[in-house]
Amino acid sequence: MRTTLEIPDDVFKKAKLKAVHEGLAFKDLVTRALKRELVSPAGDAATRRERAGRLFAALDQASNLRPVGRLKREKLYDRPVLR
Repeated sequence: MRTTLEIPDDVFKKAKLKAVHEGLAFKDLVTRALKRELVSPAGDAATRRERAGRLFAALDQASNLRPVGRLKREKLYDRPVLR
């Protein structure tokens, strides 16, 4: 199918260079990028809910940790301070 797209100049130049470096036609690079976007698991609603659930679980766990207070450089890096 033929179509017309308006692509910002800077994006077009970067995409065209990438296509040339990979030995692809510009249309093949665009097609590959669109396919990748359409089958991306990040776009799936169930996957997003699962990732959000893991994030919130990690945040809950982190909120139950006791604060460590101020740490000195020696404790952070386990090495003496050179002066």
